[in-house]
Amino acid sequence: MGDFNYQYKDRRMDGTLSSAPKEWTDLLDDYYIDIFGDDKQITWHSGRNSAILDYVFCSTNAHHQIPSIHQQYLSPEWTDHELLGFTFKYQDNNGRGPGSWKANPFLARNRQFRKALAEFLLANEEQFTLIKSFSTPQQQWDWVKAEVKIFIKSFQLEDLNWRKKQLHQLLSKRNKMMRQHKHRGLVFQGLDHVNTQIKLLQHTIAEIEILKAGKFWRENGEKSAGFLKRRALARENQRSITELRDPTTDELCRDQQGISTIATNFYSTLFTPDPTDSVALSTLIRSIPGHLKISSEQQESLMLSIDMEELLEDSKHTRRLSSPGPDGLPYEILYLVLKYPPLHALVTDVFNTALQKGKFPKSWNETIMCLLYKKGDPAHMKNYRPLSLANSDYKLFTRCINRRIMDVSTQLISRHQLGFIPGRYIAENGMICQLIMEDAQRKWTVAEQRDDDPTFGSLDTDIGLLLDQEKAYDRVNLDYLRHVLLKFGFPRPLVKCIYKLMGDNLIRINLNGHLSSEVAKLRGLKQGDPLSPILYNLAFEPFLLAIINDRQFQGYLMGTERTKLLCYADDALVFVHDSADLARLQIHMSRYCGASNAKFNYDKVEAFSVSGRDTWDIWETSLAQIHINHLHSVEDDVPLIYLGFPLVQSRLQRVNFMGSLVTKIKIATQIHSTRSLSVVGRATVLNSLLLSKLWYILRVTPLTLADFKQLRSLAIQFLRKNIFPVIPWSVWTLPKEQGGLGVIDIQLQASALYFRWLQPLLVYDQSTIDAHPVSSLLSHHIRNVNNCQFHQIPLLFPSSRSQGLLKQRTGTVDMIYRAVDYLPRSFGSARINTATAMALPLQAAVFVPPSSSFVLPLRVKEMMVADVFQYDSRLNFVHWKDTRDPSLLTWKRTPSTVFKGLATGKLQFQPYFEPVCSPAPLEDSVVSFAPLIEQFRLLDDQPLGNVQASAKAFRRAVLSSVVSPLALRKISASSWKFFWSLSLTTVQRNVIYRLILGRIPHRRFLHFIMPKVFVSPLCPVCLSMNDSPSHLLFHCPSKEKVWQGVIFEFLWPTTSILDIKEALLQLDFSNVWYCQIAGIKPFRILIITLGQLWLAHMRFIYDNVPMDHTAILASIRTSVRQTIAEDQCHSLL
Repeated sequence: MGDFNYQYKDRRMDGTLSSAPKEWTDLLDDYYIDIFGDDKQITWHSGRNSAILDYVFCSTNAHHQIPSIHQQYLSPEWTDHELLGFTFKYQDNNGRGPGSWKANPFLARNRQFRKALAEFLLANEEQFTLIKSFSTPQQQWDWVKAEVKIFIKSFQLEDLNWRKKQLHQLLSKRNKMMRQHKHRGLVFQGLDHVNTQIKLLQHTIAEIEILKAGKFWRENGEKSAGFLKRRALARENQRSITELRDPTTDELCRDQQGISTIATNFYSTLFTPDPTDSVALSTLIRSIPGHLKISSEQQESLMLSIDMEELLEDSKHTRRLSSPGPDGLPYEILYLVLKYPPLHALVTDVFNTALQKGKFPKSWNETIMCLLYKKGDPAHMKNYRPLSLANSDYKLFTRCINRRIMDVSTQLISRHQLGFIPGRYIAENGMICQLIMEDAQRKWTVAEQRDDDPTFGSLDTDIGLLLDQEKAYDRVNLDYLRHVLLKFGFPRPLVKCIYKLMGDNLIRINLNGHLSSEVAKLRGLKQGDPLSPILYNLAFEPFLLAIINDRQFQGYLMGTERTKLLCYADDALVFVHDSADLARLQIHMSRYCGASNAKFNYDKVEAFSVSGRDTWDIWETSLAQIHINHLHSVEDDVPLIYLGFPLVQSRLQRVNFMGSLVTKIKIATQIHSTRSLSVVGRATVLNSLLLSKLWYILRVTPLTLADFKQLRSLAIQFLRKNIFPVIPWSVWTLPKEQGGLGVIDIQLQASALYFRWLQPLLVYDQSTIDAHPVSSLLSHHIRNVNNCQFHQIPLLFPSSRSQGLLKQRTGTVDMIYRAVDYLPRSFGSARINTATAMALPLQAAVFVPPSSSFVLPLRVKEMMVADVFQYDSRLNFVHWKDTRDPSLLTWKRTPSTVFKGLATGKLQFQPYFEPVCSPAPLEDSVVSFAPLIEQFRLLDDQPLGNVQASAKAFRRAVLSSVVSPLALRKISASSWKFFWSLSLTTVQRNVIYRLILGRIPHRRFLHFIMPKVFVSPLCPVCLSMNDSPSHLLFHCPSKEKVWQGVIFEFLWPTTSILDIKEALLQLDFSNVWYCQIAGIKPFRILIITLGQLWLAHMRFIYDNVPMDHTAILASIRTSVRQTIAEDQCHSLL
C-alpha cells in the first residue's frame, strides 16, 4: 500500500507502464487485488491538478477478509493526499459476535441524560401503575429495568458528538458528489464549499484534542501513579477461543457451533452436582465445634430489613466501571434509577422479599459467563477461569448480604484462613512459612556443625504440601454448603436465600462475542459475585478445622507453637511431620471431597522439604502412592512460589530468583526509558510500576545487601538516563516537601515493610505477643538464634547479637535487625529497674568513653550483667560480685579487667544503668524493656506504641533526620508543594529543578572534568565569558535579549533579570507579580521562557541552529497562547 506516484491503470497498448517495470505490474496483476477497484475516487490534489496515485493491494487468498473500505478527504494543510482506509479481519474464522449490550457508564455524568431519564421515569408512571395491577413486585422491577434499557438505547448524545457527526455527514456527502460522473460540472461547483467545511471541522476537532491532551498529560501523565499504570500496561488483545479439544474424541474443533457445544457440555457437567457421601458429610460437620456458632443477636442483625439509605450508600461505594450483567445497566445508571423516589417502595419490597423469602426477580437468576485464560493449553476448557457477570442490582443485594455475613464470620473462621477476611494480611502466612523453614534449616545446620550425629537420625524431616484443588469455587456442593451454614447458626431464611442465589441460575457463556445456549448452574459459587469469597471460606472451614483439631496430626512444632496448616482462600499449605501425618491428611482430604464434591489434583500438589535438605529417600514411598513424584529441596535450581513469595532454600535459588526478577525489571526500564519523562515522571514510574512487584515480595523475602545494591543500581540507571551532571541518589530519595523527588529507597522500604513485624515485638508484652502466631514465632526465632531469654535484647543492643552459624543465609532476623537499626533512638534518659539491669548483656551496660584507650576483652561479648553483678534485695541495687566469688573464675581475667576499667574511669556505665548501682526504694521487680523502647521516636516525637505500623510512617521517621543540600533547604515546604503541583512539560520541570540543584551542564564544568574534549571553559555562544548556569540561562548576551523582550512584552517594565533568576531559584514569585496579558500567571511566563531558552541552547549545541532571540521570542509567544488555550479548553470541559 502507499503512494505509487503514478496511475496504475494508465497502461500502454501492450499492458505495460512507462513508470514501472513489467515484472512489477505482472506480480500485482497475478497475485494481488486492488481492494478499492472501481470505487476509488481521486486521491491526490495539487492546485488544479488531481489524479489517482494511492493504492491498497491485498493478496487474492486474503481478499475476502476485507469486509469494508472507505476513502476520506483530509485538510490540504496537512497533506495533498486523501486517506484510504479498510477493515481487515485477522485470524478469525468464525467472526466475533455482538456480545452482550451494556450501557455507557459515563452517561450518568451527563446532565442532559440525567434530566431525560428523570422525565422518562415520570412519563412512565401511568403505565407503571397499570403494570402493578397484574404483576408481582419482582416482575414490576424487571419491567422497570427493561424500560430503562430501551430508553438508554434510544438516547443520543447530540451535544457531545455534533462535530464528529457533522464531519461524517460532510464526508459522506462529498463521496456521493465525487461519484456523480454525469453531473461532474454541477457537482464541482459545490465541492469547494464542502471541502472548506470539512477542512475547518477537521482543524477544530484536532485543535480541541491537542489542547485536551496537552493539559491532561501535564496534570496526570507524570504525577498520577494510577494513570501511568493504566497507560503502561499494554491493552491485551481481545482473546478469541479459536479452537477447543473435544474431550470425547480428543479432536480439535474450530467452528463456532462446535466450540459452543464443547463449552456448554463442559460447564453442564461441572455445574451438575455429584452425590454426596452422607457419612463423610456428617463426620465433617461434626468437626465444627459447638462454640463456633453465631449468637441470637447476630442472627437478628443478619435478617434486619434493608432500607433505601443502605442501598444508596452501598451503590455509591461500588467499584466504578464494573461490568454489568445481561440487563446491561452499570452501577452508575442503576444508582440514578434507585434515587427516583416513586420507586423506593418497590425496590425495598423486592430486596427484603429476596432476603426473607428467597423470591427474586427473574433477571437475578440470569448470568453471562466470560472465560479468562489462565495458563496451559488454551484448547482445554479446564484452563479457563469462568467469571460470572451478574446484573448490578443482584450484586448490590449480595454486597449487602456479604457485608452482614462478614461482620459475624470473623469469629467463625480460624486464624489460619487469611483470605478475604477484614483485618487479616496475606503476608502473615508467607512470614510464618519463612520462619518455619528457617527454624528447620537452623536445626540441621547446628547438627552439621556439631558433627555429633552423622546420620542425622535425631532430626525431623518435615515436609510442606501446597494443595491444589480443581475448580475449587465451581465444585462446591450447595447442599453441603447449606449444612455448613446451618451448623454455624445462620438463620434458615438466609440460608434458603443463599441456596437459591447460587443454585437457581441460568448461564449463557460468551464465546467470541456469541452467547451460548443456557446452562443450568446447580453447583458451585459464582466467581465475581461479592458473596462468593466468604461463602467459600465457610465451606472450606470444616476441612481446615478437621486437621487443626485432629490430635493425631502433628504438623510442625516451633517452640510451643504447633503449625498444621496455612490457608489463603483455596490455597492451602499443610505441614506434614511424618508418614502418619500424611495418612491422616489423606483421610481428611478424601472425607472433604466426598462431602463437598471437591477434587484435589495430586499431580499438581507441590511438596517441599521444610529444612531444605533432600529427604526424598525417606518420603519417596509415601509420596509416590499419591502420585507426588518430586520433593523440592536445596537440590532444585529455582525456589517454589507460595502466595507470590519465593520459598528460597539455597544460595543458588536466591541467585536464580534475583536474576529472573532483575531481568523483568530491566525489560520494564527499557520500555519506560524511551518515554519523555521529567524527573517527577521518572520517580513516579519507578515507585509505582517498575518496583511495584518488588514491594510485595519484600514484605516477607529476605534479601542480601548485594541484592539491594543490584536493584538500586537498576533504579539509578533508569533515573539518571540522559541527565548530566547526575542528580545524586540521596536527592532522588528525599521527601518532596524537602525538595527531593520522593523515590523510595529499596533497602529502606524493605525495612519499612518489616516494621509491621517489628513493632509488636517492641511494643507488646510477651503474653500479647504469644497470642499472635507471627509475633510468637518471630520472638521464639530471635531468642533461638541469639541464645537469649528475651527477644528485645538483640533488637535493642546490636552488640549482643549472635554472629550466626557458618554457611547461614541472610534470613528474617537479619531483616528485623536492619529495620530496628534504622529507627532513631537515644537511651540517655531511660530509667530501668534492677531486674531489667540484671537481664542485660554486660556489653550493653558499659561503654568506652571517646577519650579512653581502654580495650574491652573479647569475652565481654559472651557475658551477662548477672555474671559479674549481684542484686542486693535489702537495699534494692546491683553491685559488683565479690572478687573471690567462684563463679567469676569461669571468665578468668575478664571480670577483673572490667572492674579495673570501671574503677579508673576508663570504662563507664551507660546512663540508664548507672542509677541501678545505687540503693533505691523498692520498685517493680519484673523485667521490662519499656523504658528503653519508649526512647524510640517516629513522627512528631510520638512513642513507638502510639504510631500505626505503616511503611510510610517508618520511612518518614528515618528520612526526617536526613539533611537536604543547601540549595534545597533555602526553599520552603509550601513552595515545593506549589512547584510539584504545577502542570509543566518535561523540559520546563527538568530545567528549573536542575537549575536549583546546580546540575546544568555548562561549558566550564564540562571543561573541568573532560578538558581534552571541551578545550575551553568559555560560553560556546558568546565566546567572551566563562560559562556557568547563570550565564547559560540568563546572562549570555543572546539570552539577556530574550529576557528583556519577555519583560517588555509580558511583565512589569521594572522587573530585572536578577529578580527573575532569584524567583526561579527560590520558587518565590512574589517579586514577579504582574502580567500584561490576561489568562496566564507571570510565573508561567518565566517557566515557559526558561524552557524555550534551554531548547534553543540545545539546538545550537547539537544542530548548529543560530541563537536568534527573535525566533525564541516567537516560540515563547506561541507557547503562551497555547497554554492559555489549553487552560480555557480544560475549564470548559
